[in-house]
Amino acid sequence: MKRIVLVRHATAVDVGPKGSDFQRRLKKRGRREAAIMADRVAGSLPAPDLAVTSPAARAIETARIFAERLNLAGDRVVTREQLYGGLLPDEFLRIVREMDDAHDAVMIFGHDPSFSEFAAYLVPGFTAFIPKAGVVAIDLDRNSWSAVGAGDGKLVAFERPPAPEVQKRIEEDLIDRLAMEIRTAVFASLRSLGVPEHRDVVKAVARASARLALVARPFAASSSPEAKESARRPTSRERVITKRRAKKVAKGPRRSSAAASKRRARSRP
Repeated sequence: MKRIVLVRHATAVDVGPKGSDFQRRLKKRGRREAAIMADRVAGSLPAPDLAVTSPAARAIETARIFAERLNLAGDRVVTREQLYGGLLPDEFLRIVREMDDAHDAVMIFGHDPSFSEFAAYLVPGFTAFIPKAGVVAIDLDRNSWSAVGAGDGKLVAFERPPAPEVQKRIEEDLIDRLAMEIRTAVFASLRSLGVPEHRDVVKAVARASARLALVARPFAASSSPEAKESARRPTSRERVITKRRAKKVAKGPRRSSAAASKRRARSRP
């Protein structure tokens, strides 16, 4: 049995340095997407034996985030020049057939439309579009990569990244939990040393905990039960008013121009 896991690169900037497509890096949103999806994969699928990535900057950056979360050593992440560009399904298949049979599970990072088309080529009835940072796991009932052909795949998992507002909420909730855990641990240590909870001490610990939580965030998994529960809450559009709307609310109802003219007339000497 062989398994192939297709991972489309996460959201990148529109244009790279000097207009380069090849050098396009991930946006902050893209790095957040990749981290969330890598944590989700780590909790639901076995780690692959090998990661193969397009040499484009956005694909390599996505692959590195996954490799860190999945504890893949650097020598188990390799690039293939052919993955950058528009591959036809039969061209993609040739790459797969050349893989070493010592690897039973391979994760591949690259681009659409090639990835969506190849998934449809392998899995009968698969017609979905793979979104950025999307993950498709396919089992192949073959003992050798060289024997893989069209229609041989069975869909094991199709994971899509959460909506941007949910991603932000997961991120914010995780940072808040980290800061709270850090504060709790620090205050416990201070109490054991007889340090009183003076206001200045509390403020200093709170500020330091917030900064340390931001530093520690890249090393913390976002697939915890709390994060999953956060993803089920109402969207920010449903529960948060925009800054522009907040200013309008603060100013109160807008008065008519006629009422404003009467006020100005009364205020004249």
